Amino acid sequence: MTALAEHRAAAVASVTDSFIDLQRTVRRSKAQLLAAAGNDVESATHLLLHTVESEGPMRASTLAANVHADLSTVSRQVTALVGRGLLERRADQRDGRACVLAVTDAGRAAIAEHERGRQAFFDEVLTGWSADELRQFGQQMERFTAAYDRVHAALVGARSWHPDGPQEVPSQQNNSIAETPKGTNA
Repeated sequence: MTALAEHRAAAVASVTDSFIDLQRTVRRSKAQLLAAAGNDVESATHLLLHTVESEGPMRASTLAANVHADLSTVSRQVTALVGRGLLERRADQRDGRACVLAVTDAGRAAIAEHERGRQAFFDEVLTGWSADELRQFGQQMERFTAAYDRVHAALVGARSWHPDGPQEVPSQQNNSIAETPKGTNA
């Protein structure tokens, strides 16, 4: 292996380790938040609220597909959100037998509060970073996320269609794929 290849391998290993550390930190933080949240709307239900708000009224099956979750899980979460007045069921204009989910005014207020809290949290996390550092980091995160999503989707797609079941896909990029929990796009 050339010195340049060794340097790249070491750099990729460092990024991989940092990414795995970030995943662990986020999982631990989420677990701590959920334990402390009590009756507050948890992050999974905020994802549902944000999705319905951004995409517009939709059926529960469409919502489940959009968030890559099981319909039964989403249905339970939707029931809780409807019960709390954050989502409402409306007649589907295309099919009167079905209903669509829509965000209520209380749901929009919960989304706004959640967003303010998230912005304040990241503002504190990024204390001491210059505007230029923040811009560069944001651009690099966008680039990393897009590449991660593209490579991960290709890997999963290649594995899912193989007639002999899951297969390793020979690729230089496989070496940079970090830990990904089953059933997620982590």
